[in-house]
Amino acid sequence: MEVMTLQMYWGQYRILEKRLIEMSDYVMISPKNYPTYSNQFISMYLTICSEIDSLADDYCKELGVNDKERFGINNKINCILDKYPKMKSWKCKTKFPFDEIHLVPFAKFNDNQSSDWWKAYNLIKHKRTDKGEDGLYNYQRANLKNILTALSALFIMLSKTKQELCAAFPIDIESKLFEIDFIM
Repeated sequence: MEVMTLQMYWGQYRILEKRLIEMSDYVMISPKNYPTYSNQFISMYLTICSEIDSLADDYCKELGVNDKERFGINNKINCILDKYPKMKSWKCKTKFPFDEIHLVPFAKFNDNQSSDWWKAYNLIKHKRTDKGEDGLYNYQRANLKNILTALSALFIMLSKTKQELCAAFPIDIESKLFEIDFIM
């Protein structure tokens, strides 16, 4: 992958992470606040997941996956996980001063379905004002828990991209919010 491509994704990640850290002045990053949702969270969630989809597509191109096999996030993520199966168990842990939260964003992806946070993204994107069986409007799924999980997924993907496809990227991929436990 070209350095410029990774630089663009990394720049977007840093903007999103900065926004979330700034929002933590109003909504603390804590499991107690997981259900908290807002219009700002909707905007962030849609952007984060769009970045994941685009980066996964670019990653799959680098792996030589054809257009048909790259259709849909399940196919893209599963192509990456097939190549790097241990990534499915990688954990992101929030750093101090935030509550210690452990996230495993790719654990529930498999051949037939995506993770809960990705399903929530699609409901927000396509059926935002519908109610689910749980009585929540879909826009309420743009909550702190899903945003943290999605942002941790993007951070893991960026870290893996630098590690495997763009070692020439001149800076370290380091987060002010997360650290990764690379379970081998």
